[in-house]
Amino acid sequence: MRAGYRTALVTAMLLAGCASSAPAGESSESSEPLLGEQLVDYANLYSALRELRPTWVRRAREVFVDNELAGDIGVLRRSTSDEIRFIELVPSREVVRRFGPCQAPAGTGVIDTPRDPQCGTRPVIHIVRYLR
Repeated sequence: MRAGYRTALVTAMLLAGCASSAPAGESSESSEPLLGEQLVDYANLYSALRELRPTWVRRAREVFVDNELAGDIGVLRRSTSDEIRFIELVPSREVVRRFGPCQAPAGTGVIDTPRDPQCGTRPVIHIVRYLR
């Protein structure tokens, strides 16, 4: 009897470990980019990401548009899906490699000042638009 209980317990633990760790309402494919056509029914990009990729909104602090710093996550509230090819989440390990050192944008008069003290330690949201 005891052996059967242990077997059931081990099986339950293994099954729990194999279960998806994605939050409810979010697919386990949440690292997949969002295509522009998936965003057209939303008032702004923030609303779309809150529903379609809520972990992106919770984890990212900065937004890049076509490889250029656009601002903090609040930029998404003022942005719509017009001319967007896709949106991706760039993992923290890729941020500096893809977007360069974490310095204030050129022309701001600020030299060697980090944009964000945690830059490069958090993922960023990258919006890729259609070329004009």
